[in-house]
Amino acid sequence: MRITRQFGVLALGIAVVAPVCANPNIEEGNWEITVKMEIPGMPMAMPPITRSQCVTQKNAVPDTSQPGQTCVVKEQKVSGETVTWRTECKGREGTVDGEGRIKYAGKSYSGTMLAKMSPPGGEAMTVNYQMQGRHTGPCKADSKKATK
Repeated sequence: MRITRQFGVLALGIAVVAPVCANPNIEEGNWEITVKMEIPGMPMAMPPITRSQCVTQKNAVPDTSQPGQTCVVKEQKVSGETVTWRTECKGREGTVDGEGRIKYAGKSYSGTMLAKMSPPGGEAMTVNYQMQGRHTGPCKADSKKATK
């Protein structure tokens, strides 16, 4: 009876951990990522930013950093084809704390991120990100690496 109970606890533990460790349907390699940022209340739209990034199963979070910023992914979770994360960026212009979600579909993805931008000595503002990504081939030497 004791062995059966221990096996049951072990099986339950594996069942709980397995979905967290699953890998989304990602074609590893170089990705072209387009990010559109919208700041509510801003009179004009900001132009989209497109860049290349090397994406892997382990590092599947898109790079949303701006020039002069250092970003760290604080938390990354996988559920099926969806990757969620929390990120923190710091730079001369202040900090940006965000939470994002993308859904992979092999060689493409789409997603969103909601961030709070806090300039030094200024008022914090919300930034909405819309992201689209597409696989373009093997990682290139000049591709930015995804961070975790």
